[in-house]
Amino acid sequence: MTLTLLLMFGLKQPALGLSLPQHRLWAGCRFASLSMLARRSRRRGPAAVPRPPRVLQRSDSGVPEIAACHPEQYDKLLSSKVASMVQLVTGAVAAGSSSASEPQTTELPAIEVFESARTNFRMRASFQIWREGAGLHYVMFNRGDSRTPHEVRTYPMGSPRLSELMGPLIEGLAASEELRDKLNDVRLLTTSTGDALVTVTYNRPIGGGAWEAAARELAEALGVCVVGRSRKVKVVIGCETVEERLSVPGRGECVYLQTEGAFTQPNAQVCSAMLGWAVDATRGLDGSDLCELYCGNGCFTVALAPNFRRVVATEISKASVALAEANLKANGVSNTRVARLSAEEFVEALAGGRPFRRLDEAGVELASYDRLHTLLVDPPRAGLDQTSRALAATFARVVYVSCNPETLARDLAQLSATHTLTRLAAFDQFPYTPHLECGVVLERRPARPAAAGGGGERKRRRDKDERKEKKKKKHKSEHKHKKSKQKHKEKDGHKERKRRRDSD
Repeated sequence: MTLTLLLMFGLKQPALGLSLPQHRLWAGCRFASLSMLARRSRRRGPAAVPRPPRVLQRSDSGVPEIAACHPEQYDKLLSSKVASMVQLVTGAVAAGSSSASEPQTTELPAIEVFESARTNFRMRASFQIWREGAGLHYVMFNRGDSRTPHEVRTYPMGSPRLSELMGPLIEGLAASEELRDKLNDVRLLTTSTGDALVTVTYNRPIGGGAWEAAARELAEALGVCVVGRSRKVKVVIGCETVEERLSVPGRGECVYLQTEGAFTQPNAQVCSAMLGWAVDATRGLDGSDLCELYCGNGCFTVALAPNFRRVVATEISKASVALAEANLKANGVSNTRVARLSAEEFVEALAGGRPFRRLDEAGVELASYDRLHTLLVDPPRAGLDQTSRALAATFARVVYVSCNPETLARDLAQLSATHTLTRLAAFDQFPYTPHLECGVVLERRPARPAAAGGGGERKRRRDKDERKEKKKKKHKSEHKHKKSKQKHKEKDGHKERKRRRDSD
């Protein structure tokens, strides 16, 4: 700091001939710099205790706890997750039904449970890289401990293609100095068709000819696509898109293009079952239209489009909208339009609050969707916001897929005041974790006509009271008007008398 101030003011040391004012300026600057250092030291507080160095943990199995499969415990773990979800949903439905205009049953429908394969179920995985000299190791961190790296030599959760690639990939990266230098992490995306995409990220600039040549050689040897990333740099070797084909019950084969960095469902088997459940839940609605919020890459959109006359889907991510449109085209779906709008913007557009150019660009004229009776939502873990919940309450049917039972229960507590829960499903996308995917179908209750007898009498009394209240307000208004008129008349008379006196 002192040197910086000296350079700014062009000063020399006092001993070299500074005048008195300059000497005082030098002393003041030096004092100020020391004071600032003292204040910073006080703000930082006592010196932090240095953390111990990280040590790579190895096990005989080569599988850390976070990556371990326990097939013998699967049924018990899944039953526990389903029971917790049912408890949350039961409480939410009871809370919502208590605020309904008419008493409602809180009994839940039969729960549909869709299990996962016990091993080799994950189509994608991400590993940090631990470097030991010229050697590289995959590592993961157990839940609640981000400081202790555990070596991963085998990954029993990974798909057959993913598991097959892990060994040759780490060996190929370690064998090339250009590929292993400052390598940070590796992400693998595979499909049931055998496609694979490898993303490698670095803590240094990449993109030169040497790195690209080494990456191309590795990609050809493994039969994969490679994407390299560093700060503000992305290098694609081969391609950055793979193709997934899912056999969806009740729908047939659906083709999905998956791009590097975009969200994809991790469990292909359970994803197929989830799509089949949604197809069955919306069967027989081909005379009406579907509105979908949070459509992502069009995963549900592609599967459900044939069940409806027309579909309007929204998604806030520009890249996801482009991917959804590509997937619709790949499946020959022509009755669907995808608009880049947030849920809040779509609600505003639907209410006629303001026009959106992005709707026009997508070819969506909301006024023409006169049979928009079904809403499909697959929101992020935060669930629906208040605006989206209010929109959902206006639809005759709501299909809600959730990755967080807690926020689903919060939203159900409000929607149960107007809708009845008719289907409830659990999808085990993430075995051996606390996470559970859920699906519900809500049907809006019809408005009840006034009941005969006591109900009709209550209505007649209410109508009579309302008429009396209107008559009372009318009489009060007339009296006020009459009084005001009389006041103005008296005021005019007073002015007339005063004018006559002045003229006399």
